[in-house]
Amino acid sequence: MKRIRFIYNPVAGDAKFKNRLDTVIKNFQKSGYMVSPYRLMGPDDMDNALCDIDEKYSAVAISGGDGSINNLINAMKRNDIDLPIGIFPFGTSNDFAAHMRIPRNVNKCCEIITDGELLEVDTGVVNGYHFVNVCSAGLLADVAYKTDIGMKNSLGKIAYYLRGFEEIPKLRPISMKLEYDDKAIEDELYLFLVLNGSSAGGFPKLAPYASVYDGLLDVIAIRAANIPNIINLVVKVLRGEHVGDPNIYHFQTDNLKISSDETVESDIDGERGPFLPLDVKVDKKSVKVFIPR
Repeated sequence: MKRIRFIYNPVAGDAKFKNRLDTVIKNFQKSGYMVSPYRLMGPDDMDNALCDIDEKYSAVAISGGDGSINNLINAMKRNDIDLPIGIFPFGTSNDFAAHMRIPRNVNKCCEIITDGELLEVDTGVVNGYHFVNVCSAGLLADVAYKTDIGMKNSLGKIAYYLRGFEEIPKLRPISMKLEYDDKAIEDELYLFLVLNGSSAGGFPKLAPYASVYDGLLDVIAIRAANIPNIINLVVKVLRGEHVGDPNIYHFQTDNLKISSDETVESDIDGERGPFLPLDVKVDKKSVKVFIPR
């Protein structure tokens, strides 16, 4: 009988996934899997969830959002665990799963793991820390971890947008330097996004040509402008209409250095990231993920 470690974040999304556990275990057992569940006790508990993983295990599954997937992958890297990952996208933000066409449906998620395909995907690496979806800084970049967890559980992604509107009056440009492929950009920027997939914050067209297995990251940076223009630029980015706009930098690269004379904190997959400067690279085909056939 195959063995799978099933890890779930009890406060992710609407915090109701725990009510679906019996369905998960039933589906896996019917498909010949012995399920070993683990309830995360906090953001620093992922290493404990993996501490007894050995050669008897054939996969690891995670229920949560982008932040939970991020924590799992980094814990697996720290502990030298190279097992395929199954995803149950029941967090507030599930952009990575959406890019991989993994639905928010327990039965289908189980089926993808037991009867799907495996895809080797890239991860981004920023200052030695892996990310699966996005690294960002500037305008709205810290909304995810500044939003009250109660609001996230009750309102979902709407809570992010409400928090984002609160942040607009504090808007100010940041002087940054972006270096890539023997090129350099020095400018006043409101926001940069380094994307592995095509979406962030539930907006699917931020990087319309992005792929998680092309060995490249998509970089989007919004130049400083007055408030009406910046709102228009942000709307363009969210709609995927920003390609070619002179006020927006958009390029692909496999290496990037970002620096600033100011104190700027980054965001990685909705969690607090390191302060600038950042050294960003691609770890090609570094993770195996179950995807639909």
